[in-house]
Amino acid sequence: MADIGPSGRQGHAVTFDSKIKRIVLFGGQGNQLLGDTWSWDGTEWTQEQDTGPTARMSHAVEYDETRDRVVLFGGFKGSDLNDTWEWDGSEWSQVADTGPTPRNGHGMVFDGTQVLLFGGQQGPVRRGDTWSWDGKHWTQIQDIGPGPRTSAAMAYDSNRSRTVLFGGNGQTGELGDTWELYER
Repeated sequence: MADIGPSGRQGHAVTFDSKIKRIVLFGGQGNQLLGDTWSWDGTEWTQEQDTGPTARMSHAVEYDETRDRVVLFGGFKGSDLNDTWEWDGSEWSQVADTGPTPRNGHGMVFDGTQVLLFGGQQGPVRRGDTWSWDGKHWTQIQDIGPGPRTSAAMAYDSNRSRTVLFGGNGQTGELGDTWELYER
């Protein structure tokens, strides 16, 4: 393992970029909020870029395989954010500042065709909405399903064509429920 790389942090986000064959890490909080981008090739870390999204924590990133882009949404920087950025493997571009309400602690997953976002919180209010990103616009796709929560885990099960959500922190504390979304 490498002994140089990103500084210690929490509240950061990572995803695997299959185009560049690297893990991509953005932001988080150490001694201060961070806005740096790093990649891991399995052997060493490389600092990619210091320009792009503002420093933040509790955001989400996910790799869109169809469009070969890492998508970043929201997070927290003194207040909740609702900006959308994309990383093309070499630089960040802001692609939207509309869509889901500002939030942090939300989950994101790529379901084989689109990036899906669920939940999170804005200030003390937890969200229970589901959104899809097509590369240009966010669209709310479902208003029924899991109750409002933050910090839920999401993954896509390609064998069964299902997005799976587990747990999180709801209005009454930690949750241990499992939900599946399938629209095909």
